Amino acid sequence: MKSRLAANNALLAALPEAIAADWRPHMQVVELSEGEVLCEAGQPLTHVFFPTTAIVSWQYVLASGDCTEIAMVGREGLVGLYLLMGSPHSMNQAVVQTTGTAIRVPLEGVLRSFRRSQVVQSTVMLFAQALIAQMSQGNVCRQHHTLEQQLSRLILMILDRQSGLQVRKTHEAIAQLLGVRREGVSLAAAKLMKEGLLSYSRGHIRVLNRAGLMQHSCECYHQLRQQYQPLLQCPDLAVPGHTETI
Repeated sequence: MKSRLAANNALLAALPEAIAADWRPHMQVVELSEGEVLCEAGQPLTHVFFPTTAIVSWQYVLASGDCTEIAMVGREGLVGLYLLMGSPHSMNQAVVQTTGTAIRVPLEGVLRSFRRSQVVQSTVMLFAQALIAQMSQGNVCRQHHTLEQQLSRLILMILDRQSGLQVRKTHEAIAQLLGVRREGVSLAAAKLMKEGLLSYSRGHIRVLNRAGLMQHSCECYHQLRQQYQPLLQCPDLAVPGHTETI
């Protein structure tokens, strides 16, 4: 049977037992810290990461050093998709957005199973389809929706990938993820607080009315939720300490 911890990642939970048994001796639980860079742009990865409680941000970095989030990955997916698609490296960097745990598996074993198993291929492709949709929808959102709507979408997407209703993010960090000015985020957050949807104190955002925030968000969030629904329904188990073996 699959371990309790592995079941907290949708892709790992969907694997046939034979694949899980093949990977299990090589699985390693790692603690990921906020701001940790898992993959630099143009550099290869030696392992594939399956987040369980951590959330990882895929960011496009400009020559000036400025960056914008183009997608986030949590317990619904993996980090290292481009390696399975045949590319030796990525144009983007993967940065830990939310501290938590992930299961790390050597690339060689994952790639071997991906090439041989149609079930593994179809499972990964389901995630790839949702990830592409997230990138496309994010671009539409930045072009056509208000900053309050974009902020609502971002907070809800984070909540979908964690337990609880609290998001630890400063306005500056959110501004970097959205690719906007910090002052704009502060104004947008103030409007949402005035409507009683959330509270904010020293880098801690607490959602007071999730249903109201969903109504306030743009159509992009609802479109993406439909894309990720098959993946985000992985068991919401209490996550054991990161010292537990798989």
